[in-house]
Amino acid sequence: MQPTLIHIGVVAMLASLSAHAQQVAPPAEDNQTVVVVTGFRASLNSALNTKKNSDGIVDVIKAEDIAKFPDANLAESLQRVPGVALARGDGGEGKQITVRGLNAGFTRVRINGIEGVAATGASDINGSTNRGRGFDFSVFASELFNSLEVRKTSEASVEEGSLGATVDLRTARPFDFKDRTISLGVQEFRNTLTEKTQPRVTGLISDRWNTDYGKFGALISGAFAKRRATEEGYEAVELLSASADGGFCSPVGAAVQNPGNNAVKGINAANCGFNLPRTSVPSAYNDVMSRLDNYGGTVASPAAGSGAFAPRIPRYRRSQTDYERTGITNSYQWRPNNETEFNLDFMYGKFANTRYDNYISAISFGRTLGAANGKPQTSIVDSHFDGNGSWDYGKFNGVDVRTEGLVDVYTTKFRQHVLSGSHKFSDTVKLDFMTGSSNSNLNEPMRATVQFDSPNANGFSWDFRNNRNVPALNFGIDITNPNSFSFGPQETDGTVHGQFVGRYLDTTNKLQTHAANLSWEVNDHLTTRVGLSKRKNTWSNYEVGSGANGLTLPSGVTMASISRQITGFGSGLGGTGVPSSWAAVDLDKFLSVYNIECHCSAVPGSEYNLLGQTNRNVEEKIDAAYGMLDFNYDALGIGWRGNVGVRGADTTATSSALINVNGKLQPNVGVKKYRDWLPALNLTAQLPKDVFVRFSAGKTLSRPEYVDLAPSATVSQIAQSVSIGNPQLDPIRAKTYDLQAEWYYAKNAMVSLGYFHKDIGSFIQSVNERVPYNTLGLPNELLVFNGCSITGATPVCPTLPSTEVVVSRKVNTAGGPLNGLEFNLQAPFSFLPAPWNNFGVLANATHVKSKITYITRVDNPTTPANEQLTQVANFTGLSPNTRNLTLYYEDQKFSARVSAAYRSSYILAVLGDVNGADYTTVDGSTNVDMSLSYNVTPQLRVSLEGQNLRDTPLRYGRDTQRNDTLLYVHSGRTFVLGLNYKF
Repeated sequence: MQPTLIHIGVVAMLASLSAHAQQVAPPAEDNQTVVVVTGFRASLNSALNTKKNSDGIVDVIKAEDIAKFPDANLAESLQRVPGVALARGDGGEGKQITVRGLNAGFTRVRINGIEGVAATGASDINGSTNRGRGFDFSVFASELFNSLEVRKTSEASVEEGSLGATVDLRTARPFDFKDRTISLGVQEFRNTLTEKTQPRVTGLISDRWNTDYGKFGALISGAFAKRRATEEGYEAVELLSASADGGFCSPVGAAVQNPGNNAVKGINAANCGFNLPRTSVPSAYNDVMSRLDNYGGTVASPAAGSGAFAPRIPRYRRSQTDYERTGITNSYQWRPNNETEFNLDFMYGKFANTRYDNYISAISFGRTLGAANGKPQTSIVDSHFDGNGSWDYGKFNGVDVRTEGLVDVYTTKFRQHVLSGSHKFSDTVKLDFMTGSSNSNLNEPMRATVQFDSPNANGFSWDFRNNRNVPALNFGIDITNPNSFSFGPQETDGTVHGQFVGRYLDTTNKLQTHAANLSWEVNDHLTTRVGLSKRKNTWSNYEVGSGANGLTLPSGVTMASISRQITGFGSGLGGTGVPSSWAAVDLDKFLSVYNIECHCSAVPGSEYNLLGQTNRNVEEKIDAAYGMLDFNYDALGIGWRGNVGVRGADTTATSSALINVNGKLQPNVGVKKYRDWLPALNLTAQLPKDVFVRFSAGKTLSRPEYVDLAPSATVSQIAQSVSIGNPQLDPIRAKTYDLQAEWYYAKNAMVSLGYFHKDIGSFIQSVNERVPYNTLGLPNELLVFNGCSITGATPVCPTLPSTEVVVSRKVNTAGGPLNGLEFNLQAPFSFLPAPWNNFGVLANATHVKSKITYITRVDNPTTPANEQLTQVANFTGLSPNTRNLTLYYEDQKFSARVSAAYRSSYILAVLGDVNGADYTTVDGSTNVDMSLSYNVTPQLRVSLEGQNLRDTPLRYGRDTQRNDTLLYVHSGRTFVLGLNYKF
């Protein structure tokens, strides 16, 4: 039987301990270092000392460096770190981070030494609900933590799983303070778009005592914020060619009539539907349909209109999110003697959100002629294209207009407990341990959408000619009048009069860690360290939906009685033609008429589709052991220090999902095991004049996303195709190298320049491939429908177990290199005469480039030619350039800072031109924040903060040549007035 890594590690640890069990530890002084941070400059200096004394490449933010930054949450604090870029969620608040171009899924976050995952919801176009490994920092208030550490290089003693960085967050402990400490803070938020003032309260109580049983300490801290975040803007949802979804209604007398005659829908040579006459002026139609695109040379005979791209659902959106963020930490410390210490840390976080979205849109551009009618009944009246080929003006008849309301209620709860401790057996032998778990649950009991429709409006138009970001939309009807819309059953010709949709979601991440480490100081130059860890990560995701077309309103219920008015819209969007108001769904009033949230037979369509549920689970068991050697020598007039070691990790991932087999749900299970040996070297040379040169090399890995591992499956028997998760995915593995020089040229000052390289050996992408069905591990019963047979009887099923099927799933593909340069400067102006010596500057810049080969179109398995297309591009989410600049002033009473964070444009999705666009990109952005504070007394501080002072918008563009707007939203400026008192 092959020994596990835990067995190997236990033997190594016991052998090392046994060699020194008889050594007697002499009395030692209490070596706990207490760092009292009293100001921004002092916190910078403390962080700089930590960075200077580290072996790897580490960036640190300490104590009031967080609390005084103008940051709403931890993500916005972390964006000050070199190489860290911020991804913002709804309302413009920081949500996730990328480190050196690698997105949130490649970054591990530990809280008090235990890995944690925190997930929240979001609007669909902003990433929707987080079901992955990425950490949503918006769950936590920054005041709960006194240290953030971003470790960019690997070390054998640090848990594997990160390709980008390991972010360590630590909450305050009582021994961090000299004596009893009490701090209270009160702030008021006000946002220029929301125009609502709301509170934020923080508090901390800490004390420590000397007793006959040793030193004790206890601490409790809390933070509470209530805020309304508002976001306004425009969405295209998608960009589709004029030829898509059946094309547009052709003019009278066109050579090819579109759509063809259909008596049920009222389509003939003169009409595209009932009361939808064809236009008699063909010029605009011909202008649009004459534009062709061969999609990167992949289409020999492009369809008419394939080169004219229109927004699928052009719409305005107002999102309003009311949230409450609550955080509590509780910490106890006991030091019975100078050789032993125990720490017990608790943490609780709750992030409760209610998001209201309201849209006014043209819905029919993305619908076929099928059951719901749509684009083929819409006539083109006028059109204009700019010099880049972007369809910047269009006017139409026969457009379905929709007003839509959504309420999304979701709450994230985070709980963690960690017990850690250490004991010195002698001056040279030390044992430390840690055990604990973190549990994050995202529960969405309600996501209800209701839509009112106005079918077949004439005179709808979009116009980007005066504003390429936000078009003027003329809906052709009085959108402020609720009687312009309807809610009722679908007509026999397919006309839709409203719909409703519901969803329930629950996602849980539970991570357990048990670890022990033993160090032996062999001599003044060498220390050996060995360690063991045992982890269990459990992820579960359950989702179920409901919905139907409109229902007949009861007698006496009018559209006005279930509507409300959106007012004051669009003042910050620029341009003309943006409506300031429209009739909107009032969900509270609607639910009093039809309680679609009862999910019961009393409201047809509200019942949950239980057979269509998503129910999946992944459990990872990870046993790891490491051995490493710390060294410290002087040679050739240079101080050499660092560490070298290897970490081994055994991973067993068991993935399961419920699948619908002939009307019954049954589990589908997959198991994947793999072992990795991960060597790591960190070397620091301390040269004269406080110059440090650091070199790091190692192997790292990042495990697949849970949703990609879960073996949920959808089978199309007639098309002989299968969509399935892949529980056999390997992790993404990489070799990493870092070289950095740091010069601490003056007291509390530093300038550094570094180069990093990651040789990413594999990537994970969605591809199609042709394989026999019986190799997929799916039950054969999925192939049986309508009484067909897979055992030889008649009728024979179209797909048999031996049939080759087209399978769509995530697979491991070739990776590529990632290279970057990083610059960092911390410069207090202490060399200047007073008062200029109170100024200082922080600046950093990072440039990153990667080469990943994306498969944009797979080979058609039914043809002999190799039609696979690929495209080499940066990682999605990678901004090639990021820069941060902070100018500060601080004296004994007054402190002021202004900070700017820039990230360049980045790729959101690689499309490969197979549908007429190469990329979806996110525009570059610069966010500017400021902070002022004044110490009225040594205990009382008053502060004023400004966030997002430029009201920086978020914009997605589609295709680098046309640069069509996919999304443009802004969230306003926020100002925070606060008081803080320390006892």
